[in-house]
Amino acid sequence: MFNDTKALLLLQKKITDFPETVVVLGSGWNKMLSDVKTEVVISYDELFDVKTTVPGHVGQLIITTINKKRVAFMSGRFHMYEGYSAYQSTTPMRVFAKAGMKNLILTAACGGLNKKYRVGDFIILNDIITLLLSLDSPLHGTQFVDLSQPFSKSLRETAIKIAKKNKLSYHEGNYVYYHGPNYESFSDKKALAKLGADVCGMSIVPEVLVARSLNVNVLGIAFVTNLAFVKHNHKEVVEQANKASEQMKKLLLGIL
Repeated sequence: MFNDTKALLLLQKKITDFPETVVVLGSGWNKMLSDVKTEVVISYDELFDVKTTVPGHVGQLIITTINKKRVAFMSGRFHMYEGYSAYQSTTPMRVFAKAGMKNLILTAACGGLNKKYRVGDFIILNDIITLLLSLDSPLHGTQFVDLSQPFSKSLRETAIKIAKKNKLSYHEGNYVYYHGPNYESFSDKKALAKLGADVCGMSIVPEVLVARSLNVNVLGIAFVTNLAFVKHNHKEVVEQANKASEQMKKLLLGIL
């Protein structure tokens, strides 16, 4: 399970030239792949010896060509709440960087903490709060990673340009990691908002830490599926994201 060397050897055997850009498709974002012609499909079970367990996360690495550029899509991701350590859950980041990944686009559903946000907004991430990962960081040893600018300025500017062009409702905001799998209590959300978080979710931050430690350029986009003080469940989260699938597709196609 999660053998970096084995996964890399399999990638090199099946994919001659690994794409420089990898897109991680979070909850609800998989409709991006509905009309694309795939070149290679590898299940996570084959690649990492692990299956995804979260509804809405297919669990496949898909190589395709978009706008004449080859792109790798992770259809689903691994989460720490599934029982994996931070290091295990970020195995794909290390493997893909060794294979040739230069740019990483992370997408996810999220909960809105900022009172200005509404369900349906896209949040182009400009910062992260890592405090809640302190007990189980995906980084080991003396990896003193500079996080003064965790997300690529040029990629963020491109995302904003595409959002404006397509008249999508968007904000720039700060994402805080929350382990889960329980959703945050109302008091949790009050505390997270006071820490300076605009949105919260159960992914992205571990992946950002590892990608930046490997000098990979990162763009993070979260989609607000629920607001801070409203009851919700995972089914509703996925439903809200699915409603916006065409908007998600326009945004990602434009960025790519």
